[in-house]
Amino acid sequence: MPDALKNLFKRIQDGMEGVADAVLGERAERLLDSEIRTVDDGLHAARGDHAAAKARRIANEQRQAELAADIATAEAKVESALRQRRATQAHAAATDVVRLQARRDELVAQGRDLAAQEHQFAHASEQLEGRLRRLKHQLDILRASNSLQRAQATVARRQPGEATYPEPAFASAQRMKRRTGGPSVAGTIKGETSAATTSDPAQAVLARAQKRITSSARKR
Repeated sequence: MPDALKNLFKRIQDGMEGVADAVLGERAERLLDSEIRTVDDGLHAARGDHAAAKARRIANEQRQAELAADIATAEAKVESALRQRRATQAHAAATDVVRLQARRDELVAQGRDLAAQEHQFAHASEQLEGRLRRLKHQLDILRASNSLQRAQATVARRQPGEATYPEPAFASAQRMKRRTGGPSVAGTIKGETSAATTSDPAQAVLARAQKRITSSARKR
C-alpha cells in the first residue's frame, strides 16, 4: 500500500477515535452535571431539614424552660399552702407539679430525639457538601481534558500528511530565499540588513534614521 494511502487511512482512524473520545467525554460531562444537580438538590433539602430540626429543638428547649418556671411556681404554692395548713390547696398544687413534671419529662425525651435528628441532618449536609465539591472538581478536570482533546483533534485534522506541528518560520524563510535566489542565512550582515529593509517597512524607517544620525555627527 502506498505511503500516502497509509497516511490517509491513519488520519481517518485518528479522526474517528477523536470523535469517539469526544462523544464519550461529552456524555460523561452530562452524567456528571446531572449528578451534581441531584446532589445539589439533596443538599438543599438536607439543609432545610437541618434548619427545621434546629428550630424544633430550640422551641422544645424554650418550652422546657417555661415548664421549669411553672413547676417552680407550683412548688411554691404547695409550700405556701402547707404553711397555712390548707391541705386541699396544697394537694391541688402538688397535683399541678406532678402534671407539669410529666410534661417536662416528655419534652426532655422529645428534645433528645430532636437533637439526634439535627445532628443527622447536619452530618448529611456535610457529606453532601463534600461530595458536591468533589463532583464539581471532577467536572472541571473532565471539561479541561475534553477541551484539550478537541483542540488536539482540530489541530491534527488541519495538519497535512503526518506533520504534527506547523513548519518553523525559520525553515519557511529559508525556503522562500532559495526560491527567489536571495541570500542565505550565511550571507553577510549587509545583505541581511538590506533584505530586512526591503521586506520590513519599520526596518527601512530605522535605517533612514540611522543615516540621519550619522550625517549629523559628521557635520559636527
